[in-house]
Amino acid sequence: FVLAAWLAACSTWKVTSQPSEQLLQQEKPPTHVRVKRSDRSSTELYNPWIAHDTLFGYAAELVPGAGLSRPPKIAIPVDDVRTVELRKTDVAGTIMFLAAVAGVAAIVAGALAEEEEPPPPDPVSCPLVYSFDGRDWRLDSGTFAGAILPGLARTDTDNLEFARTVQGRLRLKLANELAETDYVDAISVLAVDHAPGLRVAPDHSGRLHSYATLIGPASARDYRGRDALPRVVAADGWNWESAPALRDTSRAADLVDGLELVFPRPVGAGTAKLLVDGSDTPWAPYLMKTYMALHGQQLSAWHDSMRADPVRTQRLGAKMAMESFLRVGVWTGDDWLPQGFIWGVGPESPKRQVLALDLSQVEGDSVRVRLESIPSLWLIDQVAIDFSGDPPFEVRELYAEAAIDTFGHDVRAPLSAIDGEHYVLEPGDFAELVFRVPPAQEGTARSYLVRTTGWYRVHAPEIGEPDVAMLASLEGQPGSIARFSVTMMNEGLRALARHAPR
Repeated sequence: FVLAAWLAACSTWKVTSQPSEQLLQQEKPPTHVRVKRSDRSSTELYNPWIAHDTLFGYAAELVPGAGLSRPPKIAIPVDDVRTVELRKTDVAGTIMFLAAVAGVAAIVAGALAEEEEPPPPDPVSCPLVYSFDGRDWRLDSGTFAGAILPGLARTDTDNLEFARTVQGRLRLKLANELAETDYVDAISVLAVDHAPGLRVAPDHSGRLHSYATLIGPASARDYRGRDALPRVVAADGWNWESAPALRDTSRAADLVDGLELVFPRPVGAGTAKLLVDGSDTPWAPYLMKTYMALHGQQLSAWHDSMRADPVRTQRLGAKMAMESFLRVGVWTGDDWLPQGFIWGVGPESPKRQVLALDLSQVEGDSVRVRLESIPSLWLIDQVAIDFSGDPPFEVRELYAEAAIDTFGHDVRAPLSAIDGEHYVLEPGDFAELVFRVPPAQEGTARSYLVRTTGWYRVHAPEIGEPDVAMLASLEGQPGSIARFSVTMMNEGLRALARHAPR
């Protein structure tokens, strides 16, 4: 099959000193910028332009065959713009490539020579949730990532960082911008009232945890010995990612990558909460789509067989989790003690997840934590720890008072309960939901989270004979997903090296 990969994690943001007007009036204006505002918030814009005293752009990239039919348009007063950052390729430190066996390598060489982003392949990931912040639609969540079969449907909970109420209403937009069909069983908003200064975040089961003071790591190094502390000490968008390098698929050590972090430990602390802000790289959904394409013309039959065999479905889900989720362990002095997983969350939006740590077998005044997964699969923005208990908070679950889809239809009924009745979104579909929000209790602060339940079916070519041997290996052989991923990454790196400008 043709190898094609595009890693957004492989580019960096670069601040430009040019005024916005001059920047956008160039012969080749940028197609992707990040705008920092006066209130220190940031917004990514695609295809930006300036009209009069306003900077306009789209919240979603205009990719033929994908994206909203009318992506949300964002308007920002020029006076509110403090800096504009450009998306730039970092050829030396990261990968951004298209590699193929028939002619695509020339595109790679040309794109790298001009330091431009090549167009991404048809993407897949998970349904997206936008929040209305009072002015604009802001991407706030990619939900139930990895739920690629009905038997893997799950409920996912995610913080809404940008949601703001307007006249007692909160607005969300549920969108399918990718090459998939989304089956959403339910969606609700959690309104959480808590003490000022407190925050809440979910674990993988959707249980909420509160925290006030986070303790950052004293040190953080990755598996190649690089100092990762500056990248993971704060949630600032400067992520740690795997170093792009050829790896030996016969060596177990080359099939994993990750971080080892050291945190100070209060005397007598027997438990802790680990908080990780991160996301998948675009390599993760590309890997998933490639796996689907291996089924060839038998893909639909495979879906039917998995629907009829829940045991096999769960076995596949467990294998995907073991190899591709972020595994967490703590050092006891003799060995790494497994603690659980940070679940995959898709590449579109970072997510904060909490994992309870058992420190009863850990000695000393520090805690060593290990995070590991398949190389090039994760972007990690911040890792922190909290040794307090869960200060109290109150949760109210809210359901939409209105839900109107792309065609003006009322879709509130299928989204109001987990009952197997799904709202189905094809590529380009979206629904806007309105929630009536009760006032926060006196003397408390308010946080919002979105809770969704469902699954999605990845669109992949149903062409040719299935690769039976590879599929059997990927479903059954331990470490096969990691080996498959590293093999593909090696092919891409070699293609990049062959055609890089000299």
